[in-house]
Amino acid sequence: MHARHYSRTWIAVGLILCGLSAGACVKYELRTYEIRQRAFTHDPTRLWGDYREEYEFIANRRATLLDKAKQTGTGVPPHLTGLAFSGGGIRSATFHLGVLQAVQELGKLKQIDYLSTVSGGSYVGGWMAAHLGADQDDDLGYLIETKDPNTLVNDREDFVEHLRDHSGFIQEGGFWEGPKLIWSYLWRLPLYVVWDLGLHIKTVPTIGNEVHLFNPYRDRIELTYMRGKETSSLTQINRNLLSPYFIVNGNLVNRGRPRGYVGDKPYFENYNFEFTHHFSGSDGLGYVRTPGFGRPVVQVLDKDKDLAWENPAWVVVEDPPGTHCDQVPRTDAVKGAPCVRLSDAMTISGAALDIDSIFAETYHNDFTRTLLRFASAPFNLNFEYQTWNFARRYNDFLGTIWDYLVMMTWRRLSGPNTVDRWIEITDGSFFDNTGAYALLRRGVSHVIVGDATLDTEWTYHYLKLLRERLRKYSGPRAEWCGEFPEDHEIVWYRKFWLKRGDGTTAVIHFIKPYAYNPKLFEKNPELKRSGKPFLSLRPEPKRNLTKDPLSDLKYPTHLDPNRIGSQPAKPRDMEQIHRAIERVVKFAGTPKTRSLFAQTSTLFQWYSTEEFEAYRLLGYLMGKAYLSDLTFDDEALKPTGGCGPL
Repeated sequence: MHARHYSRTWIAVGLILCGLSAGACVKYELRTYEIRQRAFTHDPTRLWGDYREEYEFIANRRATLLDKAKQTGTGVPPHLTGLAFSGGGIRSATFHLGVLQAVQELGKLKQIDYLSTVSGGSYVGGWMAAHLGADQDDDLGYLIETKDPNTLVNDREDFVEHLRDHSGFIQEGGFWEGPKLIWSYLWRLPLYVVWDLGLHIKTVPTIGNEVHLFNPYRDRIELTYMRGKETSSLTQINRNLLSPYFIVNGNLVNRGRPRGYVGDKPYFENYNFEFTHHFSGSDGLGYVRTPGFGRPVVQVLDKDKDLAWENPAWVVVEDPPGTHCDQVPRTDAVKGAPCVRLSDAMTISGAALDIDSIFAETYHNDFTRTLLRFASAPFNLNFEYQTWNFARRYNDFLGTIWDYLVMMTWRRLSGPNTVDRWIEITDGSFFDNTGAYALLRRGVSHVIVGDATLDTEWTYHYLKLLRERLRKYSGPRAEWCGEFPEDHEIVWYRKFWLKRGDGTTAVIHFIKPYAYNPKLFEKNPELKRSGKPFLSLRPEPKRNLTKDPLSDLKYPTHLDPNRIGSQPAKPRDMEQIHRAIERVVKFAGTPKTRSLFAQTSTLFQWYSTEEFEAYRLLGYLMGKAYLSDLTFDDEALKPTGGCGPL
């Protein structure tokens, strides 16, 4: 009897250990994927090696859409262009939807090579990437995928109408939506406190993500921006040439010396994270072929296919027999999904209220950060995404036991590291909330930045952070040209230039949503300048519309119909612009919104239809005003402002 009892006990222990080892007892097909290391600082000789697949995609897209001769050779395509959509929740998603509509109406979308997004910007970027493709109807006959960008962004078609109808975001379910979200939080909280904080144990990613609020958040994003398309994977985006090359930006929680760097490197500098069709990863870990991301790791090899202690070049991962990332989705609950969904990347990029990561950014003292994590546990809406570390040295049975010992002891003080068994990824705003850094390091020459971040004091924190990142990446010889906005100075549009040490230049077109807000001036009297910024149907006084067009103003302070586009508009277009301005002005002038618009928080993530339309139309108007005269040529790259060291 006792022997039978002990036998059952050992069988149970064995099953648990098999589960913890994540595959030690079950054999799966193995696949090998490339891991690529990218230059930590600007090195023009390495650009082609780092991004050659992306450049080849862009060359094919240009040849197809612009009837240009396909570029051959190994050089960076000339005059690369990119849109960068910032974070800012559904405020940013809705504003940048309007920008996209303006860019398409101006005929410039096919000239845009890259789209780099963060947080709310990733919502609308993912929405576009998911719905541009071969024409496809749903069961009711509604068009849910189109190959025509005009159809996609047309505000009278079903694609935008769906966003308008779902602008409520988390209040979609009416009265029961609130209790459902509270329940989703409450049942996870004890597990999070005991499992994650108390024992400091990470599980296989599928279970670990369920303990956090990541899944409910992703479900809402899928419903609102993806029409519930759960199976759309990262490997399926940019399969056609219809949309710009899509980059979703996140933030790597794991810190420490990069696996791909032999020597010293500052501790907190290597935590960017990018998701693309070809590669996903970070400077701290390297970049793995996207089909191999998120799978259980067997071995990591160097370029000679030996066990990699530094500079990993290949990863061997487990795969179900007869399936592949682009084919049959995996259903095994222990092994997890076969590929990271596009909606996973969008949710990671906009993870938002993750107090743990805020503490990690603010308090570099490990002991202080640990104490704060315990104190804030009941209030932490943890959206971190856990997945397998593709740059690990090993993933065998004994390594599993060692990993758990490390996690439960000294790792709880030192924090997640780049050599850990699992990695955690969260909101991209912790690294660069503009999305422009990913473009500028790729050698993009013409960057359009939409900055819809919450900045009620107008201190330009994320623009300053971008400049600091560029200083570290571009080196001491790089220069910044153009006048940087002062604190509390309201800027609608401004141009900057980045002069790299190798002599190449990039121009940055910076636009930030604003509508006249009397409460802002009451709160900050120093904002009063000659000519308050505002939006109206009346032309700005004392301006010559011919000699002083909007796009040439040093400090644009007014937006009216006469300033939208340098070419004479058709009467029908002007009527549409008048109606758009009327709606924005009406919404901005109501007592409820005068102290909020266009910098209202999206903390509670819901919009009325009127608010959705106001933000969409504001993005459309600003896009028409500031992007209509842009040229992507050598002349645009000549700085017109003073230059100085970054």
